[in-house]
Amino acid sequence: MVRIVLVTLIGSAVLSGGSEKIPFYSLADPLEKSAVSIEKLSQKQVMQPNQTLLKGFLEKVRSTLAVGAELSGMAKADQEVLKSYLNDLRELSRTKESIDSIYRRSLGAAIAGEDKPSFEQLVSVPLEPLHHPRIRSEVIAFYEKNYPKKSMHSLESLRQEEELESKSMQIAIEQEQAYEEHLRILKRSEVATVKKTAQIGSRNSVILSAEANAAGGFELEAENLNPYTVTLSIDFESIRNLKPSAKVPFFIEIPGKSRKKVLELSRIVPTQGIDYRSTYGWVRGSAFAVHNDNYSYALPFRKGANIHVSQGYHGGITHKGLSAYAIDFPVPVGTPIHAARDGIVVGAEGSNNLGGLSPDYRQYANYVIVEHNDGTMGNYYHLMQGGAAVTIGQKVAKGDLLGYSGNTGYSSGPHLHFSISKVDPVTMRRPMNLPVKIQTAEGIVTLPRKGDRYTVQ
Repeated sequence: MVRIVLVTLIGSAVLSGGSEKIPFYSLADPLEKSAVSIEKLSQKQVMQPNQTLLKGFLEKVRSTLAVGAELSGMAKADQEVLKSYLNDLRELSRTKESIDSIYRRSLGAAIAGEDKPSFEQLVSVPLEPLHHPRIRSEVIAFYEKNYPKKSMHSLESLRQEEELESKSMQIAIEQEQAYEEHLRILKRSEVATVKKTAQIGSRNSVILSAEANAAGGFELEAENLNPYTVTLSIDFESIRNLKPSAKVPFFIEIPGKSRKKVLELSRIVPTQGIDYRSTYGWVRGSAFAVHNDNYSYALPFRKGANIHVSQGYHGGITHKGLSAYAIDFPVPVGTPIHAARDGIVVGAEGSNNLGGLSPDYRQYANYVIVEHNDGTMGNYYHLMQGGAAVTIGQKVAKGDLLGYSGNTGYSSGPHLHFSISKVDPVTMRRPMNLPVKIQTAEGIVTLPRKGDRYTVQ
């Protein structure tokens, strides 16, 4: 077993400069955990062809983290050593991605070839790819088909994880107005009537309409009545003598308050009849957004406040799967909530006064949602009644007051649920939280965990 010894400091995981000691725990912790799993993987027969890569990775981890321990003990870090250390961490991260890719391919080959010995060896090591929703689903399906006695404890745990994630994802979908589907494509003449009753976030706030063109086909036009970007999906249950202008299912981003032509159906044989059955769906946000990973978010509270985390990344029951990168801050009702980043308010609800530890309360959550300039969304949930201090369409700067915390919706107690999200590019219909950097008075936090305490800078 690989033994990796780190010098760690009590408190938040931060990276800072100057004369302060530099704690590297948050940078090294994921790497340390990965190394332990990869060491186990290197002992499996199925991975023998990749021994050079695996052993090289483990040796590099040992030497790199030894340098990290040395840096942490310095009164003032040697800048050249620090630069080399950070470069080594980035290199190790890239190598880990290569190992993860090999693991995924090996697992896929074992399933496709119904190679049960290799399958059992691979799933006994809990590498990160095993927990990806699509891969996990394939693994569980193979397990249920080939192991009727359900004898593998690790995969029984994986099944429980999938069930918990399914429940928590349903909460996220409903709380964050994630997806509306199976909507009817309208005739162009019907659009004006529907728009009269459409409200922000309602099913018909994104309208897809079709109109015949001169060539005997159809032009499909989408209109997004919401102030925020949406990702639109179009698919056909059946289609006869018509050819779509793009591969279906078709996905496209529609900016807020905009209208655009999205797809054309061309008649294939002019003398033959045409027919199609189609529905569409939409999700708030963009699956094509590219998050600025270098951006440092502010803590969403007043300057100088000292707050702690009750549920961090990969924590508890609800911060799993696509919802893994969210943070719960337990704060009293009425605590001022401030913008973690500049943006435009695209969602604001403050009329509700109900909350409790039951899914029945989901619909009663008060919130503020801010769209950032890279297409991601900042989500601030469980505000008090009357707790939204901003209006939809309002521009906010980092640090501006957004509202006041509460205990509304599906909530176990007064707290702020905070996350940064985009649309999951795999499913194209679910919100996916993103890991971010958070600026605190102690430094940059990259891995918030239960019990951490931070001071707002």
